Amino acid sequence: SSLDPANAEAYEAHAQAYITELEALDAWIREQVAQIPENRRYLVTDHLMFAYLAQAYGLEQIGTIFPSYSTLAEPSAQDVARLEDAIREVGVPAVFVGKTVNPALAERVAADTGVQLVFLYTGSLSEPRGQAATYIDYMRFNVNAIVAALR
Repeated sequence: SSLDPANAEAYEAHAQAYITELEALDAWIREQVAQIPENRRYLVTDHLMFAYLAQAYGLEQIGTIFPSYSTLAEPSAQDVARLEDAIREVGVPAVFVGKTVNPALAERVAADTGVQLVFLYTGSLSEPRGQAATYIDYMRFNVNAIVAALR
C-alpha cells in the first residue's frame, strides 16, 4: 500500500477477504478434528512438519519417522523400534507421509505395526488444477485425510 497508495483500498479489501477465508478454514478444521475420538488423536508423521497443526488443533504428535524437520536425517534402528513400540502402545491407526518424499521407511513402519499409510501434501502445493492447488485446498486435503484415517 505504501508503494501503491492509489490501490491501497483494494489491497486492504483483498487482505480482509482472505483473513475471513482463513478464519472459516480454522473453524472448519476444528469441526473436523472434533469428529476424531479423543483416544485416537495421535499423529505419527515422516518428519516434524505437522507439529504446528497438532498443537493448534488438539492432536498429539507421538513420533516421527525422521528425527527432524528434514527427511535427510536418518533415524537409527533404535529410533525406529521405539517409534514402532509407541505406535503399538498407543494404538495409532495410521502413519502420515509426504507425497514428495521417499516413503520406503514409512512403508516399513506401517507394515511392521499393521497400520495404514496415508499420504499428505508437505512443503509444497499440488499442480494448479490438483487437490492442493492453494493453501486452503492444501489444508482441506490434509485435514480430510488425517480425520478419515484417525476416525
